[in-house]
Amino acid sequence: MNFWIDIVSLMLRTALFTFINPLFWLVLILVFFQYRRVVAMEKSLFGQAVNNMWRQTFYSMLLGIAGGIFGSFFLLLLGISLESIGIVYLWPVAILLLLINPRYLCFAYAGGIVAVTALILQAILPAAPFLGNIEIIAGLLDIHLPGLLTLVGILHLTEAFLIYMSGHTGASPVYLKAPGGEIVGGYTMQRFWPLPLMGLWAMVVAETTDMFVGGVSMPEWWPLLGTVMNVGLDEKVIYLMVPVVAGLGYSDIALSTTPYIKRIKTAKNLALYSLLLSGAAITASFVPAMLLPAALLSPLGHEYLIKKGNDDEFSAPPLFRTDGKNGLQVMAVIPGSPASKSGLRAGDRIVGVNDHIVNAENEFYDILRISYQKVSLEIVREGQYMNLPVQIYPWPINQFGIIFAPGKGTTVYVEMKQSSLLDRLLRRSQGR
Repeated sequence: MNFWIDIVSLMLRTALFTFINPLFWLVLILVFFQYRRVVAMEKSLFGQAVNNMWRQTFYSMLLGIAGGIFGSFFLLLLGISLESIGIVYLWPVAILLLLINPRYLCFAYAGGIVAVTALILQAILPAAPFLGNIEIIAGLLDIHLPGLLTLVGILHLTEAFLIYMSGHTGASPVYLKAPGGEIVGGYTMQRFWPLPLMGLWAMVVAETTDMFVGGVSMPEWWPLLGTVMNVGLDEKVIYLMVPVVAGLGYSDIALSTTPYIKRIKTAKNLALYSLLLSGAAITASFVPAMLLPAALLSPLGHEYLIKKGNDDEFSAPPLFRTDGKNGLQVMAVIPGSPASKSGLRAGDRIVGVNDHIVNAENEFYDILRISYQKVSLEIVREGQYMNLPVQIYPWPINQFGIIFAPGKGTTVYVEMKQSSLLDRLLRRSQGR
């Protein structure tokens, strides 16, 4: 028990250094700008913001700290050393993938490419030994591939934890043009977290050194993944715990399910992928033949998750579509608005206002303008009819606070298209 107390204490002391690291605050600023972009999209679609970018940023910071502790525990438990997993190769590959498509900015793809490349080089090295003298190739050959792939698995397990905890919060309503051309209502789920991690850095020192004192003695089996460092007869490997800052992002859509349900499905699938990848990578440290399957699982498994998630959403009937009858379906309610204070919820269907049947948005707002002082909404909620009195004054009618499912005349919507960052920059430079 004392061992775990000492480890947790060391992790918490190391974590405190994160808050004096300028990189942590830089990542937090980037998170803020991402939420500001989401709010700007809400305003462009509906004329008002559904979410508060300051509140979103604050909660993301708190959850990011919790996620950092969660991920750091597994990094420490397995003994993954940051200096041996090829970080210097991961980031350039990830940036190149970003230029192809922003969603490829993920270590699942970069890690898989780096690992497969290293395995190919290992296979051809006996026939071309001169390759080992090229510095960049020698660095690839020295990467501890089980540690690299396990790191990818742990980061995605941390992401699954954060998605489960908060993936549904701050979901933005959106009008989306489906592949068949129909305009449907749904939600974009976008979350971003600054991630303070406590990583390990291995060093080879003399056996008799007394430079480092006050450390924690680890069990005999640790580190589970071993090390690639060459240790002499009078030398030993010591591990330093260092604060590292990273960032995680989550982007998804919910059309046929609610964000609450979608985040559970996504988190479970991502956690399963993470455990399979980590298990394959750990096994590969003892059975080298498992390295190639683990390296291929990293990008291909991640791509399968994304494709399956999108196919599931577009193949099932959307939750929010307007048929021009049976009232108006509420897709979202603006917090703090008259609609919110009246008790309206997403999923309610407004079938009447002051005893007038309504089937179109213009009818609804025309009645509100006539009956501004006293409004009673007749709604259907989970099959039950209810009447809700609403106090609009002194709010203007256009800030009533309801976002309805898209109607047949909806002209403002979002369309999903694949484009690279280079394409976007080119279009912007040409003024398009």
